[in-house]
Amino acid sequence: MPEKKYDFRKDLDTVHRNALRNMSLSPLPHESAVNENWNIRIAEDASGFIVNAARDLADYLFVSMNLSVGIRKGGFDEKNSIILKVAERGKLKVRRSFLFRCDSGSIVIEGADERGTAMGGYYLEDLMNLREAPFIEHTQHLLKEPLFSPRMVHSAYGMDVFTEKYLSGIAHLGYDSILVYVDGKEQGKQGPTDFNSVIDMAESAGLDVYFYSAFQNLHHPEDKGAKEFYDTVYGGLFRRYPKAKGLILVGESCQFPSHDPHTTMTIHRSGECCYRSGKPMPGWWPCDDFPLFVETVRDAVRKVSPEADIVLWTYNWAAAPKELRTKLIDRLPKDITVELNFELHDNVKIWGTQERALDYTISLPGPSRLFHDEGTAARRNGLRLYAMSNTGGRTWDFGAIPYIPVPMQWGRRMENLLEARKNYGLSGLMESHHFGMYPSIIAELGKWLFWSNGPKSKEEILRKMAVRCFSENTADAVMEIWKEWSDAAGEFITPIDDQYGPCRVGPSYPFLFGACSLRQTWGMTMKFPWTKFNKYEIAMPVYSVVNDPDGLDIGPRRIKAEIRHLPELIKRWNSGADRMESLLVQIETRKHPAARKMIALARYIANTLATVLHIKQWWLENQRLLAEDDPERSEAILSRIILIAQEELENARATIPLVEQDSSLGYEPSMDYVTDRSHLEWKIRQLTSVLERDIPQYRKSIAIARSLEAQ
Repeated sequence: MPEKKYDFRKDLDTVHRNALRNMSLSPLPHESAVNENWNIRIAEDASGFIVNAARDLADYLFVSMNLSVGIRKGGFDEKNSIILKVAERGKLKVRRSFLFRCDSGSIVIEGADERGTAMGGYYLEDLMNLREAPFIEHTQHLLKEPLFSPRMVHSAYGMDVFTEKYLSGIAHLGYDSILVYVDGKEQGKQGPTDFNSVIDMAESAGLDVYFYSAFQNLHHPEDKGAKEFYDTVYGGLFRRYPKAKGLILVGESCQFPSHDPHTTMTIHRSGECCYRSGKPMPGWWPCDDFPLFVETVRDAVRKVSPEADIVLWTYNWAAAPKELRTKLIDRLPKDITVELNFELHDNVKIWGTQERALDYTISLPGPSRLFHDEGTAARRNGLRLYAMSNTGGRTWDFGAIPYIPVPMQWGRRMENLLEARKNYGLSGLMESHHFGMYPSIIAELGKWLFWSNGPKSKEEILRKMAVRCFSENTADAVMEIWKEWSDAAGEFITPIDDQYGPCRVGPSYPFLFGACSLRQTWGMTMKFPWTKFNKYEIAMPVYSVVNDPDGLDIGPRRIKAEIRHLPELIKRWNSGADRMESLLVQIETRKHPAARKMIALARYIANTLATVLHIKQWWLENQRLLAEDDPERSEAILSRIILIAQEELENARATIPLVEQDSSLGYEPSMDYVTDRSHLEWKIRQLTSVLERDIPQYRKSIAIARSLEAQ
């Protein structure tokens, strides 16, 4: 039965999955088997948070493991007990850490704090999930500490939309913070927001809240009245929401009227001033007075909230010289945090051309040259360092899918982040932009790798996940499929023209005929049919090839190289999906729905790549058509354009059953739906109109040319 739009939110609100237990399994000699004779035990004076942690564990055992256990206060010496308690003050040094012990008669979880105790309970659930049974290996005093904090994510539910259950699911996956936008109207992207309620819900789930600033800063810090302005805006924010953890500042979203002469020195976003002056706006340049701006914001916030984490993210400044970027970091206040992009802006020679990763991608695991330069400067200055890692599982490589199923490639990034922890002092992560975090094998892999005393390798834990998701006898084949997809992801460095075009939108992306006519019904000014819930129109419906002098090969050379190699990548995604589908007969029926969704996801990616291939062929042939004055050669080009259109129409039609099978496909929180049935049908009408109206109109012009030549 097809899913309805937004049905995926039910999945986000499902904390514990039904019937994960394999009833055919038996405990091994070195395992303890939790059964109905066991109880969960908490202290007599346990807080409400610990009581809820115990209830969560009991619910997990009931829903996922088909076990009904009681919750008791006291009796820590009783046998057959799962003991949840908070360690004595000072016993454990790291926030949210915990000690885990299992013997023949009890499981003891001792948290550094209440959140640590809850994390220990979630770890117990993770172990049972992998085992597919309530059987736990005997373990003596295992210490688990988070290796990164904060680990921040936006909402995949909708921009700034969080429910209690979704927040609980985020905490279960090991994240410790969420991000919400705030602007000068004290509202998020969905409109007026009760931020204190969001903060309270997050706190109940064991999560902190960071504000992502979208304030318009009307005054330079040295202006008359500036101190009062910043105190009102930023100090006022933390006066009204005192439990907020921190504030994210990123150039494009926190512009101020800088005095740096390298910039337009204005915050107006029309762009006209940039064209007139040839200079960037202040948000896109490491202005020499950015340190003063950060210091002014810091002082306004810290006067109210002394422990607030003030984070400056250097996302927008990659085009500036290294000397200016690192000089800015040298001059920042030493008690703030710097956040860096992890993988962006490296030039890559591939396929006989040169590509450049200009926005979020998993094609490159990182770290980039830019991260090295700025990370070295941050460490030299003793600054706390975070990275934008997107390890929640999504990037702009494919903008409207729940996650990119390339676990080996994600694992490489995670391993490199752990190396950066040693080499640069990296301590915190932003793990999604506003496309949010969707529960997946990628998010789960991050939890396993980003805590101490974890698996020996990413391959070890991924194989266990493959067994759980499929079966023991199919796990090796699944690992091979995941590796094939991971390798394919590393071979296509998605250029910016695709990331802001067909990769972001998917197979609904329009194909506009380049030879405009007075009678053309789908002209080059055509507007994409955004939904009423759209917040950002961050895709370009008219395909154009970007030329970046800092790294990209000239457009036609690059496009031709991509056209030569994309068919092989499409084949690899589809062959993996075919092979995974053939494995279904070998796994339990209860595992089929999740497996089928992974297959649909892979086919959607393959279809998106087909749209990318076709739009490149389309662009190239349209360019040739516009430059061709010979009627016969023009007709030959038109024949090729028609063939491309017919193939793309079939591709769009083939995508409809995929988006109806999984309502998360074609959705991105800031754009809402961009590839669902209605958008695909719109695309089919648009391209059919090109075939039935626009191309016949152009053929009339070719006929005129023939008649003139015959005279």
